[in-house]
Amino acid sequence: MEKLTILLLVVTVLVSTQAMIQGDIEKRRKAKINIFSKRKTTAGRWWDGECRSWSNKCEWPWHCCSNDCEDYCTLW
Repeated sequence: MEKLTILLLVVTVLVSTQAMIQGDIEKRRKAKINIFSKRKTTAGRWWDGECRSWSNKCEWPWHCCSNDCEDYCTLW
């Protein structure tokens, strides 16, 4: 009975380890996909509402489609 319990514990540890390793591989694969995916164009960001066009109030350059903020988004 003792040997069976030890064997079950060993199997449980091995399966858990394999699951963790498999999860890391999937994360790396997804990270590679994200690195090589195309960035959106300025027009694409504007169309999707991810940036503001000129003459809109802004706080940071990345708020503007032109990436130029001086209290208001400036024109390219």
